Amino acid sequence: MHLGLVALIAVLVGNGPLRAAEKGYFKGIDRFYGDTDGRNLYMEGAALEYLQDDLHLRSLRAEIREKDDGSREIIFAGEVLLTQEEITVSGDRFAYHTGSEAGTFTGEVVLTRAETRDDQGQVIKEGITLACGNLYLQTAQKAFTATEQPTIEHREFRGGGQIISYQDEEEKLIISGGFHLWMDEDELLGDEICFDLRQKTFEARRGELPLELRLEIEEQEATGPADQPVSE
Repeated sequence: MHLGLVALIAVLVGNGPLRAAEKGYFKGIDRFYGDTDGRNLYMEGAALEYLQDDLHLRSLRAEIREKDDGSREIIFAGEVLLTQEEITVSGDRFAYHTGSEAGTFTGEVVLTRAETRDDQGQVIKEGITLACGNLYLQTAQKAFTATEQPTIEHREFRGGGQIISYQDEEEKLIISGGFHLWMDEDELLGDEICFDLRQKTFEARRGELPLELRLEIEEQEATGPADQPVSE
């Protein structure tokens, strides 16, 4: 058997050494096959799992492709589920590059970020739920860009736009390319809006589309003496 295949099996199916950014291994393999030169390998398993640092992936099938530069891409398919600390992502397919620790989910994609609290019970990060057809995910930075009819739910707002992007380091969420949001009963429409989830602020400016705000105004009924004519 080709030495490259032996080495690849050692590091991807066991706990063998890899570069710091590529430490990962498979378990739960029912069937393993591919090319003897190790450039294209395939795995199947009812409980197939891949682990890399704090990243955990489950799927029914996986394909490992070796690139010309020596890096590897893993294609997960069939009930794909990714978990990483407070982040959970499910989808039909996930193409993941082990070196850059980034990849793209496709299909019916759902990303959930659970609410996190400190030791005193104070909320550190608020929960969000996002659904889309295409999600580019940078697992190392916990950053993402969602396209194909993305929608998002947060306890302060809900809605969608053409593109939803998020940077975890700054906790900045941007909805661009035209957005439509609900905040309680009020509606806000426009070209782009940026949320600072850490500071709990937002800013929307006019772009190609004008800003439009639809307010829910409740009229209070007048009662009592104010309804009666004043007698002299």
